Amino acid sequence: MKRVACVIVIALTAAAGAAAKQGAEAHLLAALPKHAVPGTYVVVRWSVDVPGPNGTREGLSAIGMFVRLVGSGGASTTAMSRENAGPPYSVRVRVPRGGILGVRFGVAGSTPLYFPLK
Repeated sequence: MKRVACVIVIALTAAAGAAAKQGAEAHLLAALPKHAVPGTYVVVRWSVDVPGPNGTREGLSAIGMFVRLVGSGGASTTAMSRENAGPPYSVRVRVPRGGILGVRFGVAGSTPLYFPLK
């Protein structure tokens, strides 16, 4: 019985964490270079906010925040922000093959949680 209770507590904790991030949106704090050369490094600065009380938005502070740059043919590079370094977050990340065709922001976990770019 204790084992079942433990599994339920873990599942509820995970669901509460995901629910707390409902409506979260990422915001680039500086534009990414349009013609970044593959293999070079760029600095990406961003923040993530979540809906707060009375229609306000509050900054999200989390360990495990990362950015993933997407290049051509499925190539991608990822960089994790330092612990207790945000918000805002900042990373130095290598430009993937084909340049920067897309960018994704997320928080690491057993299943990464991604935030839409606003």
